[in-house]
Amino acid sequence: MNNVTPIAPKELRETLNQARFATLDRSTTTEAAKNFVSNLIDQTFAHEEAQHPARIRARKQKDLDNFKLAVGAMAADLIKHSANDAANGYMYRPADKDELAQTLVSSDALTKLRKYWIGMGLMEETGFVHSRACFEVDDQTQTYRKARRFRATSRLLEMAQNYQLTAANISEHFERSHRHANVLQVRGSKGSNYAIPERGKLIKQAGTKFQERRAEVESLNRHLACHRFNLSDQPMLRRIFNCGDREGFDFNLGGRFYCASDDDWMQMPKEERRAILIDGEPTCEIDVSASQLSILYALQDKTLTYDRDPYQIAGIPREVTKRIVVASIGRGKFPSRWPRSFDEKFVAKHGYHPRDRYKLKDVVKKVSRRHPVLHCLEPNQLDWADLQYEEAECFLLVMQRLFERFGVPSLPVHDSLIVPQRDQSVAIAVLQEVYNERFGFVPQIKSSYGPIQKVAA
Repeated sequence: MNNVTPIAPKELRETLNQARFATLDRSTTTEAAKNFVSNLIDQTFAHEEAQHPARIRARKQKDLDNFKLAVGAMAADLIKHSANDAANGYMYRPADKDELAQTLVSSDALTKLRKYWIGMGLMEETGFVHSRACFEVDDQTQTYRKARRFRATSRLLEMAQNYQLTAANISEHFERSHRHANVLQVRGSKGSNYAIPERGKLIKQAGTKFQERRAEVESLNRHLACHRFNLSDQPMLRRIFNCGDREGFDFNLGGRFYCASDDDWMQMPKEERRAILIDGEPTCEIDVSASQLSILYALQDKTLTYDRDPYQIAGIPREVTKRIVVASIGRGKFPSRWPRSFDEKFVAKHGYHPRDRYKLKDVVKKVSRRHPVLHCLEPNQLDWADLQYEEAECFLLVMQRLFERFGVPSLPVHDSLIVPQRDQSVAIAVLQEVYNERFGFVPQIKSSYGPIQKVAA
């Protein structure tokens, strides 16, 4: 992979890091949008004929229809992301062929639109970067990798405005295509590079089990569509199973829920999530204390006691203990070096890096004494993927029961749920009920709103 542009100055790099992911799955719903896209298609084909006649071949009707959809989807995202002032209007989308096949913009269509629209003055792009820590041939540690960024030019935005299309109202004129939202994914293993973990490669799936699991997510999305949220985009869930290349995989590894819509509540700071309204009502966030650690205990026929904070160990800051436990689960064994989570943000917040005050082996020794069950972890046998699956299955069942029994909507945030404040008690009861049914223990629940009554399982 070549560096198209040199690494940007720090200020520009920080700006480009604020770019958001382009979903490329919107299609026209209003006459204004259809007329705009039709005009854009005509101009694109005119440019192709004038500047790239060698590329022109008689397109099959299906290919022509797909290219027209690509034009609309690409334009919609460019317009929508133009409002992201922090990123100077840039968005990003990796050019992976298999990933793009799940959207309305194929790899071939993206290549053509980049070339044509840049030539037409409708779009700008940056290069992509893939650089390494050193120039030693055997050192494959990746240190910086960023996908290409795209943004609309003033010309494209002016064209859209002629049809009363703006970043603020684009969702009113273009709808998300649930068929291309890819609400269920299976990905391969993340790779062995602990320094810079990579997302597993998308693995194509089919068959009855895949359709059943997809239907579960689609049902949750239909439930959410029955309610109003004060988010910029209607919430949509995606579920991602991991380690699909691991022997014995049967949709039983990973499986967390993620945001598939533009306004990602999961990435919001917790303080901002408190401002989320459902049907105009205030919400609260309830979460399971030490969820995966407590599940690990249960899988070993033990029970994590909450008589004292599971992460509070004498002589070690709570946050350090917690991150060591999380890193151990993530690796399937105790870490042999300080986890990457102790980064610049940690140092800025606390004023030190743990390695400056503690020896890792001493910290690990104390953590293992407090939670000897961590010794049961084993990479690819009992690790994060297994625990994440068990946790995600609980939250799936909780969301289903809340809606089917009580009509209560909920937004997952991995090991927590955002629910209307007035439904806090019933949500806690169902959460404890499900954990008790699956693992035989009642978890400790925390809430961002008010005291929690002891709920009998």
